[in-house]
Amino acid sequence: MKGSAKRMSSPTIAQHAGVLLCLGLLSANGGAAGNPTETDADAGERLMLSGRYPEAVTAFRRALVADPDSAPLHARLARALAEDEDLDGAVRAYERTVALAPADADSRTRLAIILTRLDRFEEALANLQIAVELVPDHAWAYDVLGKLHFREGRYNDAAAAYRRATEADADYGEAWFDLGQTLLRQTDLEGAESAFGKAVAADSSDARFHDALGFVHYKRRDYQAAAGRLVRAVQLNPLYARAHFNLGNAYLRLGRRDEGSAELETFRLLDDQERRIRSLKNTILKTPERAELYHDMAVIFGQRGEFEKARRRYIQAVTRDPNFAPSYHNLGNIQLRNRQLREAMGLFRRALRADSTYAPAYLSLGNMYMLRRQPEAALQSYRRGLRFDPDNSELLKRAAMATEALAASTGGK
Repeated sequence: MKGSAKRMSSPTIAQHAGVLLCLGLLSANGGAAGNPTETDADAGERLMLSGRYPEAVTAFRRALVADPDSAPLHARLARALAEDEDLDGAVRAYERTVALAPADADSRTRLAIILTRLDRFEEALANLQIAVELVPDHAWAYDVLGKLHFREGRYNDAAAAYRRATEADADYGEAWFDLGQTLLRQTDLEGAESAFGKAVAADSSDARFHDALGFVHYKRRDYQAAAGRLVRAVQLNPLYARAHFNLGNAYLRLGRRDEGSAELETFRLLDDQERRIRSLKNTILKTPERAELYHDMAVIFGQRGEFEKARRRYIQAVTRDPNFAPSYHNLGNIQLRNRQLREAMGLFRRALRADSTYAPAYLSLGNMYMLRRQPEAALQSYRRGLRFDPDNSELLKRAAMATEALAASTGGK
């Protein structure tokens, strides 16, 4: 990637603190940003909510120094580690949790989910079986158990687990949806339609449920009903690729070729993005230290308009590599979009401290100076950028604009 800094295996403590201070995650005196009287555990929760997972891990570990036998603290640490892609670390933290609190069925269920992601199915199954023995009406554990069976192709077992989940909680939309997917695999369209209908009744805001019900209508050749349900799915989630695919096919069946083609083109774009995201996530599991993987995923989220997801991934990038200029720059753009002008300018400058040749940051910094009606400073920034990218058409155009603005402000002198 042009202009990106050299990769670092791991940031030093001082570099890490510098990254967080730049991002507004630390106060100037070196403490965690926020209420100075909050506990480390509370700070960890706050950092988790902000998507600042590496810092949350640090906060929970500090809390555990004072209380090393706290099962809830180990569970919080596990959750933060899982969010930060350290699945092996999360497993260890959850194993410590259940060792301290053997009857914690929720932690066993969370542990099983992570073990499944690591392809450790037998261990996952063992923990789920303990969870449902501990809490016989644990709907979530039964649903996760069903997902495990489904993944392994044991559809009868999956359907039985999902039914146990819905018996424990008749309004559990996810379990009804999962049951419907299993019945589809077993070619039981009537049963699938009933299950998806109950999923929609339980939660009418979930695009997946409407899409699934629309797909069953399509399979039963009721294309008008399918289209109506699928339109609702894409209204609820315009980024849901499969709903666009199904809606496109329904429109084609109804003779609405232009609309069908447009929906299928939207599907192709979104499906390509989702495939790239899945590929990056899989690579991160193997090499979680690579900053550029988080950056590339953040770029895709930004293209999709999912700016909060993008922001979190950019933060993960710069906490892995404190000199990763492109992520600082793009974080600045997100702050600019949120009208946080001072923070945006600080991030553009931080990008240039990381890599003084990174031309896009000179462009963005110059634009900020123009917003502040400082054409001379803007022109200097644009010219610096042109030293490293002399054919950049946007820098050339902006430099000309700044020159005109400067001449106007000085009366042509």
